[in-house]
Amino acid sequence: MCTYVVNEGRLRAVSSVFKSLGREGCEEFVHVDPQYVSLSKLPKFCGEVSVVFPAINGLVSYALSMKGEDFWSLFADFVVGRCGGVRDFREAVKLVEEFTRNYNKLYLEVKIRRLNKVLGCGEAFRSLSMGRVKDYLSKISSCLETGRESKTVVFSAKMAYYVLKSTGMDVDLSKIPIPVDRRVALVTLTSGLLTPRARSGKTLKELEDLAEELLKRPENVRSVWDVVSEESGVPALLIDTPVWLIGGYIKTLGTREIVENLRNLGILVDDTLLMRLVNELIYALRIENLGKPGVDFKKFFRKKGVKKGLELN
Repeated sequence: MCTYVVNEGRLRAVSSVFKSLGREGCEEFVHVDPQYVSLSKLPKFCGEVSVVFPAINGLVSYALSMKGEDFWSLFADFVVGRCGGVRDFREAVKLVEEFTRNYNKLYLEVKIRRLNKVLGCGEAFRSLSMGRVKDYLSKISSCLETGRESKTVVFSAKMAYYVLKSTGMDVDLSKIPIPVDRRVALVTLTSGLLTPRARSGKTLKELEDLAEELLKRPENVRSVWDVVSEESGVPALLIDTPVWLIGGYIKTLGTREIVENLRNLGILVDDTLLMRLVNELIYALRIENLGKPGVDFKKFFRKKGVKKGLELN
């Protein structure tokens, strides 16, 4: 596996643009995220239990057969048409199981086993009804015997947050890590936060291949975004939304086209700041040489005191 370095200059630049964007700016991205738009329909039709459905579904939302935006639109429509008959937590899990069997079939047996295990985790979901997302994270990871930082667990919390936010609830998102998926791993490279040592990584295809490698070591992706969160003052779970949305465009579009697409979604962020954000996140695609001097990953985080004992090889 490739070894990476952290470019301290890029870390400062990315942290700076997110500090300028702030929590309110990142929440603007949330408002236009198609996943949020889809899930914000649930409270009207499903009432107080609406937050449970996306949290359960988030725990099995991987290896999808369609884009995430389309998957969650389909899920929201599926739940809206059926949630009226759900009387308890068990029935909510069974409704998600029905959806999974119909529309989320890759690794189906593994996903059904997890949903069966979720049936014994009702206490964790009760925390969500009170907006205690961090409490939910601790309880659900313990119940499922998995890491609190694992992608599906954190993503489950993010989808629950989307529903809670749509109801106007204020939620504490501090110290919740970014959920690491392909888009986040790719933007970690295109932003220049991590650069490969002794490996080519100048083209988009090469960066996509490296992103697949990074997915095997998600703790290293989380670490750099934890620092961006710390330096910018914006929760990592909120940083995830602009990163994820922009990450969905960079394979086919340039800076101006990405900004135009975000505008078409209805984003209300200053033009100059929006252009700056996109440019910082696709930095490596705009320069000729990715191999500029950086800071050794392990030494850098030892100095910052954020992560220790990292092995990247």
